Amino acid sequence: MKLAASILGVFPETWLVGGALRDALLKRPFKDIDLAVPPSADFSRKVERLARVLDAACFLLDEETQVWRLSARAKPSFQLDIMPFVGGTLASDLARRDFTVNAIACRLSPGDDFKADRKTGDFTFKPARAALQDPFGGMKDLAAKRLRTVASDVFTKDPVRLLRAFRIASALDLEISPAALKAIKKHAALIRRPAPERVREELMRLLESPESCRWLALMHKYGLLTAVFPDLAAQEGCAVNYYGRGGVLKHTLQVVERVDDLFGDLAGWLPEAKKLLPLLPQPRLLKFAALLHDIAKPPKAAMIKGRLRFFGHEEFGAGMAEKVMEDLRFPREEIRLVSRVIGAHLRPGNLAANDAISDRAMFRFFRTMGDYTVPLLALSWADHASYVSSEQLKKFRKKLHDAPAPLKPGLPYNSPVKTLRYMQVLSLLLKTYVKKTLKLAATRLVDGNDVIRALKLPEGPRVGELLDKVRLLQFEGKVKTREQALKALKGMR
Repeated sequence: MKLAASILGVFPETWLVGGALRDALLKRPFKDIDLAVPPSADFSRKVERLARVLDAACFLLDEETQVWRLSARAKPSFQLDIMPFVGGTLASDLARRDFTVNAIACRLSPGDDFKADRKTGDFTFKPARAALQDPFGGMKDLAAKRLRTVASDVFTKDPVRLLRAFRIASALDLEISPAALKAIKKHAALIRRPAPERVREELMRLLESPESCRWLALMHKYGLLTAVFPDLAAQEGCAVNYYGRGGVLKHTLQVVERVDDLFGDLAGWLPEAKKLLPLLPQPRLLKFAALLHDIAKPPKAAMIKGRLRFFGHEEFGAGMAEKVMEDLRFPREEIRLVSRVIGAHLRPGNLAANDAISDRAMFRFFRTMGDYTVPLLALSWADHASYVSSEQLKKFRKKLHDAPAPLKPGLPYNSPVKTLRYMQVLSLLLKTYVKKTLKLAATRLVDGNDVIRALKLPEGPRVGELLDKVRLLQFEGKVKTREQALKALKGMR
């Protein structure tokens, strides 16, 4: 099916606009198609007709601007948004857009072809130069890798664009213009006005960048990071003697950077990475957890016997993070994951502080954390890795999966030797989780009914306690068959 010809059969004057055209000009694939057409009294009926022609479902996405969305029912799948010109003309429509790179339009012709990749669902498109309208110099800005605003009131008209500037710049590796950065700093406080869902979406798309730390740091420089997360403002002046200039916030951003590093080469950093990958959350969600993991250090900071301590900051921080995520309308399951790993983020380090880690201790740790074990260990990896430079971390690479060596007493918290030991413990925990816990879950030798029959017990908590004892024996390698498990049970009378 010739998509452009089908569209023009219903809307003879149709313009490709927005991110789809911008990506096409950059010779990048895109998934969603954005179209603008002259307004007409029968616009909605034409959209419904186009949906029938394209065999697509359609619905009104935005009543105010009359944006309709069409989603193909069959392959090649596509999502197409179509709307009448805002202000009645193409010129007025482009003038109300956010950035010059998004204020370009290309008039479609019947010979145009949207080529679809059947595997990825991505489109490619080659715009005809003669068909382009570029009143604000967006193409020159693309060539110069520059992000400029269309007008001076862009951010006041829609403050979510404050975040979008960083998201687009991160996705396309553009430099935000000095004038735009100055305006962002001036209007940063307006980011509290848009619907929380829109703020969350822009932020999470920004965190998809493999260099998200770099962009978060730039956001902070121009006042936007703490406008989105006011609780982070106190971090900058907290524990400066420990972390250096920037305090806890400097450490927070370094942890986000280490999550960037981790997902940049998962197989190189983690043992059994292929088996662990399905158990990890999306990188952007783990980065969000990293951003908030020490959110409670400032309110929990206290000098105790001459030392600055943060007792209870992990549990208190879990509650603070939960409130932040609820305010931003995160899905409940994502809130649970982030608050759970923040609340437990010191536990792996506490295990690593022991000279030897028994199977029993690991079993209890894995049992307590359950499905959150691997996300927690990944966050802990980034947290500990943040205490050494990128160069030092690369030197550790060949030693990370070695057996942990005992620690010498009295080492400072940021000692590279201590960091290496802690990261080796994390590797040990991950390897053990894959080797034993996942295998244990797949090969249950006995269940609650077996316990009740073997020991003639009523249903109750005691049954679960005995099952745990059998699973511990299995974890330790002392029980390997069902017969051995039943024999062990009978010995627990």
